[in-house]
Amino acid sequence: MEKTKNNKVGLLVGAGALAGISFILLNPKTRTKVKDSSMNAKDSVVTYTQKIKDDPNGTKQSLVENAKQTLSSAQQALEKVQNVWANEGQELKETAKNIVEDTKELGDHAKDAKEGVKDAKSDIDEARNTAMDAGKKVKKEAKATNSSSKSSNSSNETDHHVLDEPVNKM
Repeated sequence: MEKTKNNKVGLLVGAGALAGISFILLNPKTRTKVKDSSMNAKDSVVTYTQKIKDDPNGTKQSLVENAKQTLSSAQQALEKVQNVWANEGQELKETAKNIVEDTKELGDHAKDAKEGVKDAKSDIDEARNTAMDAGKKVKKEAKATNSSSKSSNSSNETDHHVLDEPVNKM
């Protein structure tokens, strides 16, 4: 029973492949492409087979030399990659180390600047307080002077000062 089933599956697969190939070959351009590529493949195989028949040792040597050259090229490329990786890796390590050092130095500078700003702020606050105190003192003295002058002089004086000279001298 299983053998009959396997035969049917094989038959169906073969029929499907034949139908697919037939469908593809209906198009004339596709048919021409398939024909040309088949001919080229056949010619390549025939040429290579003839080359092997004519000079089996030479062909073998040629294949061995090509394999050796390919292996040599691959080894050289691997060595170059390893050298570049080693050199660049070292440079990357040094660069990373420099970045870490520069970052630490920058952090120290930032701390110094922060302390400088705090000192400047306290100096500014102190100067502001001193100026405020001096302003209050001047204001108090001015009030005291005004009140004493008002009581002694009851004339129509103003707090404006008039100049005896013209403003625009030419």
